[in-house]
Amino acid sequence: MNDAQKGIAPAEFLLGRAYFRGEGVPQDDAKALIWFRKAADQGNAKAEHNLGTMYLNGRGVSRDDKEAAKWLRKAAEQGTALSEDTLGQMFASGTGVPKDNKEAAIWYRKAAEQGLAEAEVHLGKLYYFGADGVPKDYDEAAKWVAKAAEQNQPWAQNALGLMYENGFGVLKDPRQAAEWYQKGADQGDAKSEFNLGRAYLDGLGVERDTAKAYLWLTLSAGQRDVPATKMLKDLQLSLKPEEIAEGNRLVDEYRERTRNTAPVNKTQP
Repeated sequence: MNDAQKGIAPAEFLLGRAYFRGEGVPQDDAKALIWFRKAADQGNAKAEHNLGTMYLNGRGVSRDDKEAAKWLRKAAEQGTALSEDTLGQMFASGTGVPKDNKEAAIWYRKAAEQGLAEAEVHLGKLYYFGADGVPKDYDEAAKWVAKAAEQNQPWAQNALGLMYENGFGVLKDPRQAAEWYQKGADQGDAKSEFNLGRAYLDGLGVERDTAKAYLWLTLSAGQRDVPATKMLKDLQLSLKPEEIAEGNRLVDEYRERTRNTAPVNKTQP
């Protein structure tokens, strides 16, 4: 507290974060905002980022997208990867700034080049789908999607599987496709579960196995994935009762094995 009261920016930031999180002091967004602003006014990049996100989310202050963009840009210009990525999202959606996909790509790339997995996903998506001002580019998409997949981003793992299955930006490789679907499915990603189930049903990169297809399609359908629900119904009509029983056994076994798996919470810096 003393260093913060003396106007030392890093101490002001830490006090703001303490109030933001309720660490050692009562949680208080209004006080967090005050201390973040004091540090941000001195050019502290972390405080600029947190101040920007508070304006963006309306925490401790009325939401103000333009004010959010102002502070996030200041932090981004100091090389703060989270700010670069958030600013990229704001340009992509036209939140607080004019919509500009080219500008979004620039900021995503800055953050992705620092290894921020979320930015790798955003940049990969931008090139995978294409957007106004940013043409679809599977080669560039594959580069960033692969980096994000290696960092265990489920969307990227599923997308990389699709790219290997179809030869988008990479050489066709059904085995690699199935392996990436498996990685995404193991994280509970519904699209990965669907594609892995489809792979087992069609023998795509794996040995055909209707029981495993039933397992993964059931898990995906349980998350209300529409294609998985339809494929599962069709599969059930084609299976014998004992085959359905085996599929249900695998489902029960999988759910029991993963029952106590807890999600990881990410906190603000």
